[in-house]
Amino acid sequence: MKATTSYIIIILALLLSACELDNYDAPDSQFYGTIMDIDTNEPIPQDLIQGSTIDYVELGFENPQIQQLRFKADGSFRNNLMFSGSYQVQAVRGNFFEVPVDTIEIGGNTEYTFNALPYIRIKDVTMVINADTSKVIATFKLEQVSGDPIKTLMLVADRNPSVGVGIRTSTQGANVGRVVDPTEVFTMELKTKNLDRGKDYFFRVCAQIDLPEAKFNFCPAVRLTL
Repeated sequence: MKATTSYIIIILALLLSACELDNYDAPDSQFYGTIMDIDTNEPIPQDLIQGSTIDYVELGFENPQIQQLRFKADGSFRNNLMFSGSYQVQAVRGNFFEVPVDTIEIGGNTEYTFNALPYIRIKDVTMVINADTSKVIATFKLEQVSGDPIKTLMLVADRNPSVGVGIRTSTQGANVGRVVDPTEVFTMELKTKNLDRGKDYFFRVCAQIDLPEAKFNFCPAVRLTL
């Protein structure tokens, strides 16, 4: 009987201890915004799977951990489960030149804009389906912000509007290996034989600069019905 009573006391103590440990305020803030081209004031499109990320650290703690938030394909981001407080934030591992660390206050609905300079701007994009629907033909220009050569081009397709390097059903690639003239018109053709007729697909042009760990730059997704 004494042993049973002791077990009950231990269990109650553990339960009370757990309640004390969990007795913290819940996340009460939202942190959201966009990464913008500092020159054009347009969003910098990203890859949903292999794209840029945000490092953020909540200040006021000893040895705080770096946490991460990923950008969406359109360059936006959102975290609805943030604690109010001071944070250091930085957009990193991306398709843009280095962005400095910033210290901000997050509380309630907090909107924030990361201003960055992309490595490449993909401009004047047109996409059309040829007469027998066997190909999608993309034409575009490339504006290099970095003086480094462009390494690779890709034209990708998927039914997901977040199509990119990490989400694609069909791909056509091309090696470039040179600095390009901003007036040069590029053409890429993607065969559609493995895509379903009568369905909507999203297409994007992707371009990667020849720099270590540089991510692809993108045009906004274009929707076409095959």
